[in-house]
Amino acid sequence: MFKFLKSKKNNGLNSTSDSTLQSAPDAPDLTNHSSKNIKPSQTSKDTWVFIWNMTADKVGHAAVQIGGSKPKMNDEDPGEYASIHPGEIPSTGLTSILPLPAQLATNLSQDMETLGASENAISITDIGEPIKVKSSEAKPLAPDHVYHFKDLDTSAMSKHLKQSHKKVDTGEMGYQLFPNVNLVGFFKDSSSFIAQDPVDIEMRRRVSDKQVNNHEVHNCTSLVSEILNKGGLPIKQSKVKPWVITPNGLSEELSSKAPKI
Repeated sequence: MFKFLKSKKNNGLNSTSDSTLQSAPDAPDLTNHSSKNIKPSQTSKDTWVFIWNMTADKVGHAAVQIGGSKPKMNDEDPGEYASIHPGEIPSTGLTSILPLPAQLATNLSQDMETLGASENAISITDIGEPIKVKSSEAKPLAPDHVYHFKDLDTSAMSKHLKQSHKKVDTGEMGYQLFPNVNLVGFFKDSSSFIAQDPVDIEMRRRVSDKQVNNHEVHNCTSLVSEILNKGGLPIKQSKVKPWVITPNGLSEELSSKAPKI
């Protein structure tokens, strides 16, 4: 159920069509927009951001696409698409504050089918949901907001995205629903304070200062925000709030910088 990417590629389930994007009520029209008139030389400067709203029982989702004159529905379509999900363990409850193995969705169809399948799931959040195989009962869930930017530094964003793919593959980047909660670091350091031995505390601090933590964690909105910042689009990221930034918060920032589709 959770090994969506592998089974999707093996079974060729990249079949969500553009018409599906218009089937949901109030879904943004992704097939009838001015970008159809973009000249080929301009398509590499296009950047797309897709937002699924946070609601009372769904925490939403966010994804980014670099390049391409229209949303990337299939892997063979132009552009580089990415959104981060936990690998096989859902990020909910206690696991929402723990770093988990991650995987990246590579086209909009994958996210729409994953979030559509989540509509039938129980006690599982969208933003912390592993990429899932599309069930026969599930309908693809179109994003609530689509933002289209031009002339961002797509080269810098593409480079950062490729680095993110590599980090996910090597395990250097993980998924954490609340990236600003460092529970692992807390438990790592807590034993010295429990011991209350000043010498042990000082030695542990000196060793800890020399250690470099190369493990990076993100939720979907923090990764999208980081990529956009690399492209020259400033997105505020909280260093205090557990989320860093919510899907609705990201949508509010983007709405002041670009028109929605």
